[in-house]
Amino acid sequence: MKLSDLDLLIDSGSKIICVNAPVQERITVLTHIYYQCATNKNLPLYLWNEGWGYFNQVKCDLSGTITFSSYESSFQPEDGTIFTAFDFLLNSESDGIYILENLPSLISTSFKKYCNCNSTKIVSHLINLHEYLKNSNQSKYLVILATEDIELPQSLSSLIPTLSTPLPSIDEIHDIITQSLQKLVGKSYTKLKVSNLVNIATGLTLEEINLGLAIAIRSGGKINTDSVAENLLSYKISRFNSFNLNFFAKPNVPEFGGLDLFKKFIAQVKQDFLPNARGANIPLPKGCLLVGPPGTGKTLAAHVSAKNLGFPLVSVDTAAVLAGGASYLKRLIERVEACAPIVLYFDEFDKLFAASNESGEDIGSRQILGTLLTWLQEKTSATFVVATLNRLDALPPELTRVGRFDEIFYVGFPQAIERKEILTTHLARFDERYSQDDPLTEKEWRIILNKTLNCTGAELARMVEKAARVLFHQKLEMKIGVVELLEQRDKIVPLYVRDTDRILAIENKAKYICQPASSPDVSEFAPVITSFWGEVKN
Repeated sequence: MKLSDLDLLIDSGSKIICVNAPVQERITVLTHIYYQCATNKNLPLYLWNEGWGYFNQVKCDLSGTITFSSYESSFQPEDGTIFTAFDFLLNSESDGIYILENLPSLISTSFKKYCNCNSTKIVSHLINLHEYLKNSNQSKYLVILATEDIELPQSLSSLIPTLSTPLPSIDEIHDIITQSLQKLVGKSYTKLKVSNLVNIATGLTLEEINLGLAIAIRSGGKINTDSVAENLLSYKISRFNSFNLNFFAKPNVPEFGGLDLFKKFIAQVKQDFLPNARGANIPLPKGCLLVGPPGTGKTLAAHVSAKNLGFPLVSVDTAAVLAGGASYLKRLIERVEACAPIVLYFDEFDKLFAASNESGEDIGSRQILGTLLTWLQEKTSATFVVATLNRLDALPPELTRVGRFDEIFYVGFPQAIERKEILTTHLARFDERYSQDDPLTEKEWRIILNKTLNCTGAELARMVEKAARVLFHQKLEMKIGVVELLEQRDKIVPLYVRDTDRILAIENKAKYICQPASSPDVSEFAPVITSFWGEVKN
């Protein structure tokens, strides 16, 4: 249910209601409650928070500005604790809508200043208050305003309905931007293409859009659509960063060698996102898992998938998800879906569930899992999920069953022809000969490819970069050949050598479950396949 349903819930007899809202929307929520509920019902509006320690009356002046004034009463909380606020609500004979701000954060933490009582006491007070207000004939209502990513415990959520403040829709964003530009630049706003700014503003709250536009207009330079759009995008990126989200409007990544089957899959996904696919009742793609050892190109593949789809990409910090829990994940998903079509990228996806696998019990991981499963099953937005991980067996089986993801790919060590493509791509960055023609003979390539067997893409890139750096430091012509490459190869200890057992375990587990990301190498550089007796197979 949404904030707009608050008045309906009150009319239906709900005496305690929880409202979840980002802290940036605090004033917007207070304004809504004042006009849509308090004023309509001719009830005063009061607000308590831990900073004040007492109730202030909330009013809105003619300009729409929220003001706070001391609530004159013979019984006001004296010591500033939440418990005196509860006593006040129980004993006050004054009708009104009373708001307790950030109560869930107080419940989630034990505070010594509250008479050494833990969260259980706060929960008990709320349950008692719920029964009191339910049976009271007073027009007294309690709104719990949660501006942090903390939800009510289950014992309360079953009694207290929770409302959310959804991000503005496309039409609402268009109206917000139009109104904001009129205030900021006056009649000059007609010179700006609002439609070009609407897409950039998706995923932002109402207050963030207003502030972002103000910053974009005042950032200097000419006030034109391109300049404002660029500045607004920079603001959006910074806002997403504050939530531990990296937003890439247009992933700028080079093409990479190999993984032809994965690339083919992404090309099919692109077709499935087209409008005519809906006409054919083709469901929206869900996403894919990329499994494999570190350094094999999984992260690059995720970024390239967004580039090939023509979607922006949002990269998620899994550590932030673990710290914030299911409530943070829900807010994250809401922001990402508002930007759809988009690629949502989870790096090191298996770390989200490592705690529960090691300890056997972890409430936070189970809640995160439940949120993910529900969303993956029910999502209707054009959000394509790409998750990379090292070990497939680290994931709960619910995530890998059919229907959660469209495909599970194994991204292993590059084959001979893939290593040649990877090396050529990186060599062309420094030695222009590789972008025009191949300066190496087939024999030289065979030597290099044999020496780089079981090297990751990252190790191959590092080998080329080190070779180029040596030539640069020696002030030699930037011509990288077989001698320079082999010299750097001898200085690298590949991951396969350093951690053979773990790599083999990953490979053996994945090959029975995952689809290969690359076709078998049938090039002239492919190793000769022999029988058990050493006979060459045709």
